[in-house]
Amino acid sequence: RERSQRGELPPVLLVHLASPEEGERFLAERWPEARAVSDPDKSLYQAFGLARGKLSQLFGPSVWMAGFRAMRSGHGGGRPQGDPLMMSSWFLVEDGAVVWRDLHEHAGSERRWEELDAAWRARRDAS
Repeated sequence: RERSQRGELPPVLLVHLASPEEGERFLAERWPEARAVSDPDKSLYQAFGLARGKLSQLFGPSVWMAGFRAMRSGHGGGRPQGDPLMMSSWFLVEDGAVVWRDLHEHAGSERRWEELDAAWRARRDAS
């Protein structure tokens, strides 16, 4: 959130599976100025090739370790919204085309901030 607000990342659009009201309630506490789209029918998820995770992607040892690290840092789990079995990912989209993506290997995948930043800066520098 802070990096986006400082202009260190491209403009962010969050896509979630909750209802618009649930999404607004969630973001009001965490990132009130975020732009978000509710996609409960998963049409955007499907358009980007995302699917439900396999058992190991959702409940494997890497996921448990990531959950433990998150809890140690003060982050807890909330009530699932939408389809909690759907895998998440990040995409950098420019002029309607995906120019970078981070397809998460499992539900606890670390976010690759440096790679997103490098891809975005490379695109900006090229134009």
